[in-house]
Amino acid sequence: MRKIYLILYLLGYSFSLFAQQDTTRQAKPFSWAVLPIVYSTPETSWAFGIGAVASARLGADTSTYESQATVGGAYTLEDQFLTYASWRIFTNENKHVLAGELGWYRYVYYYYGQGNQVVPEEEREVYEVTYPRLRLDYLHKLIGNWYGGLRYWMDDFQDLRPDPSGQLVQGVLGVTGGVISGLGPLITYDDRDSQLYPTKGSYLAASWQFYTDFLGSDYTYDRWMLDARRVYGLGKSRTLVGQFYAEGSRGDVPFYALPQLGGNRLLRGLFEGKYRDNQVYAGQVDYRQKVWERWGYVLFTGVGTVTESLGDMSDSVTKLTYGLGFRYQLSKTSLLNIRLDLAHSPGEDFRFYLTFGEAF
Repeated sequence: MRKIYLILYLLGYSFSLFAQQDTTRQAKPFSWAVLPIVYSTPETSWAFGIGAVASARLGADTSTYESQATVGGAYTLEDQFLTYASWRIFTNENKHVLAGELGWYRYVYYYYGQGNQVVPEEEREVYEVTYPRLRLDYLHKLIGNWYGGLRYWMDDFQDLRPDPSGQLVQGVLGVTGGVISGLGPLITYDDRDSQLYPTKGSYLAASWQFYTDFLGSDYTYDRWMLDARRVYGLGKSRTLVGQFYAEGSRGDVPFYALPQLGGNRLLRGLFEGKYRDNQVYAGQVDYRQKVWERWGYVLFTGVGTVTESLGDMSDSVTKLTYGLGFRYQLSKTSLLNIRLDLAHSPGEDFRFYLTFGEAF
């Protein structure tokens, strides 16, 4: 089955409205945009909604990054409903960073099993779930481009509805749903020249969260994450970007909180969540080339695996993905691109992604 992500911003940047696009780092007036949204995926069928984005540069210091907040909602033909708000706020001189997401979702997911041996497409299990989500990051500037702080994540799978004849009801941990609530340290390093479309620099993020009943979690476990990226400028309008991503969990982890591969960001070409286990390791590379005015293309590839533990790595199966993408810059002054990717993994169907921004 082809996986199609179609997000059409019908008004989009024709409403990037009251502030002139400012490519300098002066204090920027408040600006906003209204974004009617249409998209389709195998999980949702067609969905329709509306969103809005607001941005401003806080403080008078010319080094302060632009802050941004978004809100939106959508309804799908599969009777699903999504509402969300997200934000990333930089205080003056970037001394403090506050980022987060608040949402409520009534959604559909697919379960193929756990580990490398998954069921065929025709045997995958569909399950429905309703849950609120809260994610909060706080970072304080330490020295140079290093930041340290805390990360808190919470999901409450209130009404998980599995297939009565499927795999999940056969004793899989988490089939009854429940709250996952975890808090822990977060550290980042970022010297890229742009957070959205960098042409050089490095990025590193590492976190460790503890999920306990003290925080209201119904499951007790810990989760760690490492995300390392490097951007190489190869001359005018050409960049090579690499990412290494690792995530692990230990303890009583419900199946819906296990690390997983796939989707439109980590190993495009794999169905999101098809492979999940206690640990995930992946690497991917993009070659990005701008060819004419606002048009460009991307060649990408990646490898990854899931495993129960490092000791079982020899028994894991490496997944290969690769593909070709096209880019269109929405305006001459805005760096926002439309992203169309065609991706494939051996043994899988071709998958299409049409969305905004780069995968990493």
